[in-house]
Amino acid sequence: MAGIIFYKRRYEKRMKITEARMKELGLMANSGPFALDEWEMPRDHIVINRKLGEGAFGTVYGGEAHIKDKGWIAVAVKTLKNGAKPEEKLDFLSEAEVMKQFDHVNIVKLVGVCTMGEPVYTVMEFMLYGDLKTYLLSRRSIAAQKDRMNNDEVSDKRLTNMALDIARGLSYLADKKFVHRDLACRNCLVNISRSVKIADFGMCRAMYDSDYYRYNKKGMLPVRWMAPESLIDGLFTPPSDVWSYGVVLYEIITFASVPYQGLSNNQVLEHIKNFNTLPIPKGSKLELTALLQKCWSRSPQDRPQAVEIVEILAQNPELISPCLDVPTSSVEIMDTGTLELPMQDRTRGHSLSAVWQSRRNMASLDLTDTELDSHQISMNSHENLILKHGFKFNKKTLHESFRRIKKELNKDKKEPSDFFPQITYL
Repeated sequence: MAGIIFYKRRYEKRMKITEARMKELGLMANSGPFALDEWEMPRDHIVINRKLGEGAFGTVYGGEAHIKDKGWIAVAVKTLKNGAKPEEKLDFLSEAEVMKQFDHVNIVKLVGVCTMGEPVYTVMEFMLYGDLKTYLLSRRSIAAQKDRMNNDEVSDKRLTNMALDIARGLSYLADKKFVHRDLACRNCLVNISRSVKIADFGMCRAMYDSDYYRYNKKGMLPVRWMAPESLIDGLFTPPSDVWSYGVVLYEIITFASVPYQGLSNNQVLEHIKNFNTLPIPKGSKLELTALLQKCWSRSPQDRPQAVEIVEILAQNPELISPCLDVPTSSVEIMDTGTLELPMQDRTRGHSLSAVWQSRRNMASLDLTDTELDSHQISMNSHENLILKHGFKFNKKTLHESFRRIKKELNKDKKEPSDFFPQITYL
């Protein structure tokens, strides 16, 4: 009986918290001042015309939305599956609640939400070239050409401008007293003019009156992009975002090479906690080398502020040159560097860029197109295989995974518009 009473009280407490949060977001009557009501869009003002992928909560689409004084504009639409629980609805809309507070040229803009009826929509501006990681990966061969400097897509000026865009967005977040906590090329999106905007704010948190955000629950976090104090103490600050920015610079310089190539996530965790850093890419200019070293300073106080990085890059418009020492085969089959830690809260639930990346990774594992040589898979025993990036598969499970992936790809070949949309994804 005592156990029943305990669980009943815990359930009632959780429901009260959920109800209060739903009122705050404008999902119930008597909503508070931070409601999303002003962002509510009529459902008939949103037209969906192509599927981009599947997310944790539902399908992600490309389409158009009718905006007052602007007419119809291209948008990306996240959807929440029908019949979702209130907690899932809160998690789904939490990113929108954060994004509505931002207005900057280098931050992806929230267009609106549609919470009346099902499915629930979150509508955001459309970014033609998708995430920066995929942009860089798809242009590695171009970057290796001798006449690269004549190609505006991969020139030193273009790469430096992209890094500058991200730094400006990061400086804005710091001024607003927000920490992103998941800054990476996969979470930066490229628009039609090849300007870059920071996106995926599901892990973004306000610091309120303090200068840090402490993380003390369980969950998954991207260890390869995290600062030592975040891994050791669960502390996230603007300087920890600057550390992540240094890893983003590494990704840009190496055209989306995996940080800490060849180490498992657990090895990376110990590596960073022992205050080790990534190697400086070969051929980096002296100013860029100094910037990377400052971003990865052991003491957070010794790292530059984002506004200082903006000044450095603005004064050196061709600072970044590509370093392509890492072979293409070792950058395409990879994980996103996430690892469960004992001090984190919920995982990043719904990421637009992750939708395309997951489908892209699925495609790269097709047995007909991929050679898994000794550099990528090593035999640990007769029954187990270990991928170089830390994935572990039972031999039987690996074969079943390949069969399932091939089946999915064959299915997609019948419906090419689902897998390769004519207009690229957000």
